[in-house]
Amino acid sequence: MSVLKCQRRLVFAFLFAAVLAATGSPASAGSFDFLFSLNHVHNDNEYFLNLAVSNSGFPRPVLEPLLPRVRYVESDLPVLLYLQRTSGWPLPQLVDLRARGASWSVIFTHVGVPQAVLFEGIPEDPGPPYGHAWGYWKKNPRGARLQDRDVCDLVRIQMASQWVGVRQADLARGYSRGVTAPIFVADRKGRPWRNAGEGNGQGENHGNHGGHDGDHGGGHGHGKPQGKPKHRD
Repeated sequence: MSVLKCQRRLVFAFLFAAVLAATGSPASAGSFDFLFSLNHVHNDNEYFLNLAVSNSGFPRPVLEPLLPRVRYVESDLPVLLYLQRTSGWPLPQLVDLRARGASWSVIFTHVGVPQAVLFEGIPEDPGPPYGHAWGYWKKNPRGARLQDRDVCDLVRIQMASQWVGVRQADLARGYSRGVTAPIFVADRKGRPWRNAGEGNGQGENHGNHGGHDGDHGGGHGHGKPQGKPKHRD
């Protein structure tokens, strides 16, 4: 092999490595510190996810190894944690079902959780953007196949309602004004991450505060998941 070819290959390898370093993997080490510590939270969405994790009861050594398989952490992680608590299915198996490409509606049905739980506290049409989903579900409670994005947002509404004591219907209506569940929760709780660094590490979240449940559309298909849980938690 000529010296010129060797040099070209070395240059290409260097550039490829540089691109990987610049883009990084969504689940690369350290990229999800905000899930476990207020000291690493920088915005309302990260704060919402931090609360979802802290209220789930899952410690970092249990949850973190699963994150590389969660394609859309911001939208999917709250649903996974909510569904685990509601269904009793082991979290790794829920992650596996989602990673295989099943939609959230299919997964809810598969694990025996009716989609009616998503509309708890919303007895009437909440108007846009969830009036269509509400009407679709109301006409066909058992057979409705909600969009992934609707499921993700409705789960966040249910979580926020429990955390701040506001009716789900009021939270749902807030979306039409641009006030999402993460924004509402951050407003109510005063965005405490801004002062977390002053507490000498008190912002650490060790995932042992269980007791509460919890925008991107998942984009997953509607394939039927396979398999049953080996055990229930």
